[in-house]
Amino acid sequence: MFKFVLIASLLVTIAFAAPVSLQETDEERYEREELERQQNESAQYSFNSNVDDKINDAQISRTEERQGGTVRGSYSYFDGFVQRTVEYIADKDGYRVLKDEMKDVGDGPQFNPEGQADVEGSLIGKYSIKLDKDDADKHYKDIHS
Repeated sequence: MFKFVLIASLLVTIAFAAPVSLQETDEERYEREELERQQNESAQYSFNSNVDDKINDAQISRTEERQGGTVRGSYSYFDGFVQRTVEYIADKDGYRVLKDEMKDVGDGPQFNPEGQADVEGSLIGKYSIKLDKDDADKHYKDIHS
């Protein structure tokens, strides 16, 4: 019984404690904004990825680099119908497409059961995938059979 009274007393004390203000002061807001500005000015990263899929006749690539408040990048894909490449920038003036090219390249992807998919990225390294024709539960299905 004593434990119950003790716990109940603690809970009542906590409930009636002075509320903590979650609003930041002007000084706190200024300090936070200054820290964010400094972090943004010195931010740097870069990455890339590329998939060259000779099984399903597709290609996807992407690169991006950040220097301070400016991000530049590009992405492209090929799907057997079209090939598209986009280059962009995002900075103090917002996001803008610098170049957008698209051209027709065919009547659709050509399935190649003997092909190989090569995957490469700055964060994942490089590896390749081949079609496993003997696996009944294979992820790639020959839709042309």
